[in-house]
Amino acid sequence: MSHILIERCGLVGYITLNRPEVLNSLSHTMISDIQSALDEHIADTQVDVIVINSNSDRAFCAGGDMKATRLQAIDQQWDELQAFFKEEYALNLAISQCPKPYISFIDGIAMGGGLGLSVHGAVSIVSKTARLAMPETAIGFFPDVGGTYFLSRAPHDAGLWLALTGHSVLGAEAVAVGLATHCVDKEKWPELVSALEENGRLALDDTLTGLADNDISGEFASTLEQRRSWFSEPDLPSIFKTLTSASKDNDDAAKLLKRMRSNSPFAMNLTIQGLSDAKKQKDLEACLKLELVAADTAVRHDDFVEGIRAVLVDKDKAQWHSTV
Repeated sequence: MSHILIERCGLVGYITLNRPEVLNSLSHTMISDIQSALDEHIADTQVDVIVINSNSDRAFCAGGDMKATRLQAIDQQWDELQAFFKEEYALNLAISQCPKPYISFIDGIAMGGGLGLSVHGAVSIVSKTARLAMPETAIGFFPDVGGTYFLSRAPHDAGLWLALTGHSVLGAEAVAVGLATHCVDKEKWPELVSALEENGRLALDDTLTGLADNDISGEFASTLEQRRSWFSEPDLPSIFKTLTSASKDNDDAAKLLKRMRSNSPFAMNLTIQGLSDAKKQKDLEACLKLELVAADTAVRHDDFVEGIRAVLVDKDKAQWHSTV
């Protein structure tokens, strides 16, 4: 059974992720198939907009197939790993350069590589209960798939705490921090889909604008400013010091601190450097080139194999080979 479904309905060319048993985790073959589907829809003159979605209520895409990647790292298949990342990053760039409106519909979980399939498109629609995150530091890795690019440019300077903690955001919160463009109640999705199939890109202005509800609570707006302050420190030890102090009388600081203490120090330091370097780059393509080098470094570090083992295989506490 194919893990990617391709079809055209009206003016919409669909790419549907079809691997629900593993939350649509991306294999190398899936990445190649998505690229082929994208090329097919771009070439089809009857397709006006391209929609990527999922056949699962649980997840849009949970990211790359890291269990498979871990086995390759254990076997020291460095060339194969580099080929995987190179092709995935090329897909991220192709999405950003798509000549037709590329629209993602996200419900459930979207993490890591899943955001690489959505953030770079023209429109990224989340349901009110969609949960988005970049949790790579928990497995000894860093926010790639263009993550250094979009996180280093995130509104409210939210990129660093999203990257270092792996903390997730829901619905309109994802819009507020730049991980999506519109929050639309899932009950209204059929209306939008019908409009896209009938009117193509015209529906983005005529229908989508009226259906979106991107408002966030005042509480979350305050939280964004607090986190901006805590993560404005120049290095990892300073951030830990600030959060430790704030956590004495602030539950949110305590929550973020707890998450960071469970993450790989090596990966968090690599992430800080990656976001800092990305700020100096002119575009996504330049950032992806740096990420390809960083990915090769990360998969060779012992924290990578250990992190995936702890989080995805044995589901216990990681024993990191690095310190803050």
